[in-house]
Amino acid sequence: MILKHSPKTNRVSLKGAVQINSNSYFVYSDEAGKTFLKTGKDENLHKCAVQSMINLNPDISGLLKKYKIKPSINTKTLRELTNGHMNETCNIAIGVYSFLPENLQREIDCRVIKEASMLHDLGKVLIPSKILNKPSKLNIKEREIMNIHSTLGYELLKTQNLSEKTLELIKYHHQNLKHSGYPELEEGNFPSNIGVQIISISDKYSALREARVYRRKLNRVESLLILYKEVREGKILPAVYDALVEYARKFDT
Repeated sequence: MILKHSPKTNRVSLKGAVQINSNSYFVYSDEAGKTFLKTGKDENLHKCAVQSMINLNPDISGLLKKYKIKPSINTKTLRELTNGHMNETCNIAIGVYSFLPENLQREIDCRVIKEASMLHDLGKVLIPSKILNKPSKLNIKEREIMNIHSTLGYELLKTQNLSEKTLELIKYHHQNLKHSGYPELEEGNFPSNIGVQIISISDKYSALREARVYRRKLNRVESLLILYKEVREGKILPAVYDALVEYARKFDT
């Protein structure tokens, strides 16, 4: 247990996320079935909702214990992600999808892309701030802890009302065509390549275009060149990269 006393507002379930006028909202429903939207500023509600997810899935506590992570819900991280990176990743992902050839668009539902891109980093609310905001390179142990955020997000959200396709994209958004990302893939189990590619490249481009405590904000060309290296290494599908380039050329000036 993370919260000793859970207020009544924890009796909600997360149904997903939506974007309205370029703003991201979490979609909740209460016990009566009433649906409502909340931004990342509603910290008490989100903290109670995450606590409820933890209570529903004992594997989460086991994962935290395995990596010796002190149980704590970082609502500041959630607020920052919602107002920035998660929202921007969604904008980019929708843009990448729109510039893909039609045959590739047919492989994945755009609604799944929207939802997964807004929720992909939810697991970071359980990653210690000293690791998330470390102003220097992470050591091996810290990197291992950071890398479980996608699995934590999956484990949190699989207790809710999300589709399996959305959950798979959240879990594997750091995977690539070479299968050298994380978490490791089970034999014969790989979600939609195109969906993972869209979320992955959008996440990376958004991160590169943001100032971080350990580096400055990179410009559009610098960011695209870094990602092109992954195309050459066979990690990113050229068509997905080309779609990102088109999006960036028209909308990221």
